[in-house]
Amino acid sequence: MRRTNSLRAAAATTVAAALVAGLAACGGAQVVTQQTSLAPIHIGAIYNLTGSQAPLDGPSLDGARLAIDRINAAGGLLGRRVELLERDGQTDPAVDRYDAENLAALKVAAIVGLSDTDQVLAAAPVAARAGIPFVTSGATSPLLPTQVPDWLFLACFGDNVQAAAGAEYAADWLGARTAAILFDKDMDYTRLLQRYFGQSFAAQGGTVVLRAGFHSGELDIAKLLAAPGGQGSGAGDDRSSTPLKAQLLFVAAGPDDAATLVRKLRAGGYRQPIMGGDSYDNAKLIAAARETGGGVYFTTHAAFGLTHSTLAMRKFTAWYLSAYGRPPENAFAGLGFDAVNLVAEAIERAQSADPGKVRDALLETRGFEGVTGTLSYTGASLVPRKAVTVIEVGRRAELTAQITPDFVPAP
Repeated sequence: MRRTNSLRAAAATTVAAALVAGLAACGGAQVVTQQTSLAPIHIGAIYNLTGSQAPLDGPSLDGARLAIDRINAAGGLLGRRVELLERDGQTDPAVDRYDAENLAALKVAAIVGLSDTDQVLAAAPVAARAGIPFVTSGATSPLLPTQVPDWLFLACFGDNVQAAAGAEYAADWLGARTAAILFDKDMDYTRLLQRYFGQSFAAQGGTVVLRAGFHSGELDIAKLLAAPGGQGSGAGDDRSSTPLKAQLLFVAAGPDDAATLVRKLRAGGYRQPIMGGDSYDNAKLIAAARETGGGVYFTTHAAFGLTHSTLAMRKFTAWYLSAYGRPPENAFAGLGFDAVNLVAEAIERAQSADPGKVRDALLETRGFEGVTGTLSYTGASLVPRKAVTVIEVGRRAELTAQITPDFVPAP
């Protein structure tokens, strides 16, 4: 998924040309045509460009690259050019850990990236021990900042918030009063998401009639739903009821398995609405949902290129299209863009690229206007409270709601 140097140069030239014509209208910054002789500021970026996380991390890295191109076209930071030091985590925690060690040794100002909790937990502690802030663009566990205290920041909402928004939509928009939950037992993301959804759905007056776990890649629907019953609607499996009795299927799966599960459920005769989280925000899932009759809903961070997108989202879509010749593949492209700009703003406010000073400036972030929403870190929380976008996939993907949920379960 990496581009050649010639393509990178062409993309940077395209972005710079667009900025010369339009930056004043987008923030008032003046374009600097000459780079200074000062050493560049380095920001590390770890993304999984291969493996199961690539559908999320590839677009996120392109968003991060776009942010760097725009920053440099506008004169850089503190009079210095900014360089993104990219590493491929290969969807392997051991590689993520090695990449973080490598970037820490290079004394980067900060590290951004990764869209999965397990991957972040491999890399972020390494950065923290080296005194380097880590901004995850897309990992949504609200527990992360307590697991890596003081040095780990989320550019995205937490799973408890998106699950609560999904439950509110299921109850209020879809009229669901019963739900069956299927979830991947091997991922921290899916385990947390299904738990938060169950709690939030109960708070909306709904009942979870079945809860069944599966292992990543083991997607035999008949086998999954045939085992004997278990723990009711608690943390364990409960197959004492059939999902045919449920008005909604909530399926918490990684991006690699989500499309396959939708196809298998529809082939098995399940016609209820299917709902999932932001891992559904990828081309394979959307194609699977369209080709099997629609009725699939998911929560995500932004709706680029869709009707009712915000002005910031529409601008980002135009910038991305100009740079890469295609619109943003999903919301993770915007999150990568926001993560880099969040770090850049902290460097400007700190007037330093020293990692400790950048961390201190990040802690003081209030009202950061990103393309995926407004972001603040307040009190002891380094998880921003942002509105949740709900996408419906029928004949096409459409933005159907933006929700700031009333009830949010504790992390």
